[in-house]
Amino acid sequence: MKILILGNRGYIGHSLTKKMLQNGEFVIGIDNNDREKNVRKNNSFSATGENRIQHDNLLQFEIDISTDLNELEVIFVKHKPDCVVNLAHCPSAPFSMESLDNANYVIKNNLLGTNNLLWMIKKHVPESQYVTIGTAGEYNHYANIDIEEGYFSFIHKGRQSTECIFPRRPGSIYHTTKVGSTYLIDFLSRTWDLKTTDVMQGIVFGLHDSDTENYTRFDTDESFGTVVNRFCMQAILGEKLTIYGKGQHKRAFISLRDSIQALELAIYNEPSKGRPRVWNQLTTWYSMEEVADLVIECAKEIDMFVEKTFIETPRKEQTTEHYYNFINKNLTDLGYKPMRSLKEEILFTLSVLREKQDNLQELRNVIKPKIKWS
Repeated sequence: MKILILGNRGYIGHSLTKKMLQNGEFVIGIDNNDREKNVRKNNSFSATGENRIQHDNLLQFEIDISTDLNELEVIFVKHKPDCVVNLAHCPSAPFSMESLDNANYVIKNNLLGTNNLLWMIKKHVPESQYVTIGTAGEYNHYANIDIEEGYFSFIHKGRQSTECIFPRRPGSIYHTTKVGSTYLIDFLSRTWDLKTTDVMQGIVFGLHDSDTENYTRFDTDESFGTVVNRFCMQAILGEKLTIYGKGQHKRAFISLRDSIQALELAIYNEPSKGRPRVWNQLTTWYSMEEVADLVIECAKEIDMFVEKTFIETPRKEQTTEHYYNFINKNLTDLGYKPMRSLKEEILFTLSVLREKQDNLQELRNVIKPKIKWS
């Protein structure tokens, strides 16, 4: 297969590129390296370095898919990919809330990038599949009902609805762009009879260890470090784990290994035309305090003493206990099985970071939250 991976030098994109090459596929990679640039603007850096992949079956391009339309079209015309995997969204809620410039950048990058790719597919490769990662953060975490997989129907004032997109209520400008992308995908798939998969993914954590000499990037700053990864870095640096508010708010999680497994299932099992396939891609869910306690437990097993502390949440969110349950049948029906638990992944991550801790001391300046939604 010819697989076009957008954002292939990012956290998930790097690992997916390696996996597809190992599977014998031909990969066309596109990345404008903005993730690396934005992390450096935060005076931060990847704990595992800026690793690059070199392979005979990899073509690499550096363009911005939200603006460089001519270059993007040349790639589609010349290579005619069988599958387009869009991982080129800016994935940071705090970054999107830091300033007007950042907010506009995230809106432009995420929405125009999605729109441009769908138009390119319609024009040049209408039989190809489009796969992208949305986020479980598109949904209302506090709706007090089960969160369905993309669609639902209901009875209102005695009338039975037809199929509707399950309600969204984003928690940041970043999450709002993901909701916008979901609606773009839904409308253009129905309009142009496209084959699309829109994945509502939980918070990704850990390291994909298929090649220990070439890890994916690993960010832990407040903008680009997901909570498990940030807690692991705080533990390595001897800092207290900073839990927002009361720490009882729950979120869905999936390891990087399992995220790659799920994307493989999407790539090799095409959906039908004209109706986006949506699945809730997650392994389990925990409260923030439960995650912190697991990191503390794992650290103790390797003779590290770590404490936790509760701080005022910088976000606009409820941090008390609430009902939280995702339906995730579509992915498991394709054979998805989690490969490693949250605890096992934390232990593995801590062991990798501990070997590098002498070079990570400067990161203690960027792992505490400063960006506030207010």
